Amino acid sequence: MGWLFMRDMGGYATPRSYLDNQFTYRRDTHRLTVLASAMVGSTYYAACERLADDAERIVFGIVCLTKTSTGARDGCTFGYKDSAPLWR
Repeated sequence: MGWLFMRDMGGYATPRSYLDNQFTYRRDTHRLTVLASAMVGSTYYAACERLADDAERIVFGIVCLTKTSTGARDGCTFGYKDSAPLWR
């Protein structure tokens, strides 16, 4: 997957809080919750739970590389690159 850059983190103070928010959501058929997360240097690690409406539960990890830039010409100051989740 490629990098996703944006102008700001939407009011979140840290990359960790921004990514925790991005990976916590509810959809029509399931919900995803960040159970625990940490930043080690500029790398974000999270343990996530996907709970489907049919009660199927999957726990998996997400790893994201992050970058911050204050002098980007296009004004994009924060970016992340996530890994594809691995589960079956």
